[in-house]
Amino acid sequence: MAVTIAVENPLQSDVRTLIAELNAFLLSITPPEYCSHMTVEQMAGPDTTVFVGRDEGRAVACGALRRDVGGVGEVKRMYTVPSSQGQGVGGRILAEIEVL
Repeated sequence: MAVTIAVENPLQSDVRTLIAELNAFLLSITPPEYCSHMTVEQMAGPDTTVFVGRDEGRAVACGALRRDVGGVGEVKRMYTVPSSQGQGVGGRILAEIEVL
């Protein structure tokens, strides 16, 4: 697997699909009243940087950094598709987020 990590626009259709998979997973393990998912539109805002991991062009992972007032950042929307889990993709995205 030669996964590339890059800052991307979350409004792309394949990234939307990836976020929909993340939301479905989270809803399967968390009661809806405790879920407060960022939408892809919110992720596209100027206060958020989205990283996407791609394997041969296919979006397989994501993670975002949302910057709050006062210089505080929050890691958001971390997800790796099951077929790519356990291969360090999430850790690589997190490392890119930490650089910001």
